[in-house]
Amino acid sequence: MSIFDRFNRVLKSNLNSLVDSAEDPTKMLDQTILEMDGELKRAKGDLVTQLGTSKRLDKKVIEANEEVTGWENKAVLALRAGDEELAREALKMKHKAKANAEGMQRQADAAGAAATKLQSSIEDAERRLEDLKARKTTLAAQVRSAREAPSGGSSTGSLGGLDRLTGRIDQLEAEVEASAVLDDPERAAVDAKFRALERKSGGTVVEDELAALKRKLEG
Repeated sequence: MSIFDRFNRVLKSNLNSLVDSAEDPTKMLDQTILEMDGELKRAKGDLVTQLGTSKRLDKKVIEANEEVTGWENKAVLALRAGDEELAREALKMKHKAKANAEGMQRQADAAGAAATKLQSSIEDAERRLEDLKARKTTLAAQVRSAREAPSGGSSTGSLGGLDRLTGRIDQLEAEVEASAVLDDPERAAVDAKFRALERKSGGTVVEDELAALKRKLEG
């Protein structure tokens, strides 16, 4: 659940019931702020975890790329020793290591993007919370005014501040949901098919690279 999902849950369960509730609106708004503060702390904890994951994956990417380089060096060593078959096997291992490194890089990129997105979400949420804190007295007065309005009257105008506050959170939540559409499952399936084709053509790639290494050594 995103920080905006959490904020929406708190706002809708507390703010939207203010007019119908007999509770002191100031106290209820104070409780809402406390709950939103709690959600922010939880989100910051999630951010620390996400940053840690991103850092670990970055380290794994470095290690995976070092393995790729290591297998290439072994292929060169085998060629210099006149063992072409061993060099070919080393290049096969290199391409497996390279595929692993590329997969690790994708994971690291995704983790880094998720951390950046969460950091931005937290900063936006902090601004919304500060807005609520700053407008608490005004909102409480609007709620009291709505409660005192004649039964046949409309409270829409007096509750405009609450509507705008929840509306901004709804908009931010919608933006977060929209960004998830980019993770298109059909595109992922197509990418998987291309990766399968690349694996099938791996033998040709190995032979081409072996020939290139031989030319390099001969030169």
